[in-house]
Amino acid sequence: MSKSKNKGKKPQQNENKTEELEIKAEETVDTAVEVTDEEAAQEAEEMAEETAEETAEEAEAEIIEEAAVEAEADESGEDKEEKSEKAPEKETEPLVSAEESKANEEFRKLHFIEKCKKDPLIPVCVILAILALIVAGIYFMLPNATTPSMGMTLPEFQTRFNDGGVAQSLINNGVDFTFRAPEYVDSTTHPSVLGDKAVITANRAYADFFDGPFKYYSVGGVEGATRKSDGNLSYVRVYVQYGDEEFNTVWLYASNVICALYPDLTMYQAMDVAMKAMKEYDGDARFYVKGDYAFRLVAVKKAADGGGEIVYIVVDCVPKSILNESQIRENIDAMFETAASESVAETSAATT
Repeated sequence: MSKSKNKGKKPQQNENKTEELEIKAEETVDTAVEVTDEEAAQEAEEMAEETAEETAEEAEAEIIEEAAVEAEADESGEDKEEKSEKAPEKETEPLVSAEESKANEEFRKLHFIEKCKKDPLIPVCVILAILALIVAGIYFMLPNATTPSMGMTLPEFQTRFNDGGVAQSLINNGVDFTFRAPEYVDSTTHPSVLGDKAVITANRAYADFFDGPFKYYSVGGVEGATRKSDGNLSYVRVYVQYGDEEFNTVWLYASNVICALYPDLTMYQAMDVAMKAMKEYDGDARFYVKGDYAFRLVAVKKAADGGGEIVYIVVDCVPKSILNESQIRENIDAMFETAASESVAETSAATT
């Protein structure tokens, strides 16, 4: 508002001063005309013009200075008004009364049970927190508790099997019975090769099932289940078609599975264990155990596509931790300890 008022006044002041200068100039000219000497009149006229120009310049300079001073004053005034408008008013917080603070202090000193009696909301919150912990524990721990783990993934088992001593020895002789990564399947349309003879199964809600043939031979394949929570194997089974002329094939596959489960055994030790298990097989469904794993040999029959039946020998591998004593047939470590003691006795006898 102050700027608009000043803007309206300044032009009027300029006009008034210019009019006064013109009047003075005219008076000076009139007085100069009256002088008889023309040169004197011209000089007077020139002096009047110079005086008028100087006076006009001084007036303009004064007007500009006054306008600048007024503009600065107006801006500082507006800034102060804006700051005063923006400055928030401090709200006064209500003070806690002495009685309330004393009551709060006494409540803090009470025993937990006494606090619950005075405030029923406290035990309700505690019960809800406990229930939330129980539900979370069931949600995260139940899948792992109901679905066993072998502590290795399918790619790890595949690498162990394909790099096993028996498999590598056969590859060097031109025979490759390694397997590719099998595909995951629907367990309802691809039931296990063991059928009702399976001891370890997995819940479809917590596990994914896979099944696939060997890389170059259609005489068998590999199947099993992996946990959804961490991808670890729940169980794995290598099955090989059995026939009188194919006894050695089954024996070699079983030997290489043992190499995959127990890398600390040599190829020949694994072959000895597989031979022992096959000689002792009499339909006994119990497991041989060593370390964290257990395995057994199971014979099953399947209907052939062209009619008749096919017999498979299944090397069933599971975690040792889920077995009880009645499901264990023999500890392999004890077998090697007995063999080592017999070897020492034979050596000492020969030396004597």
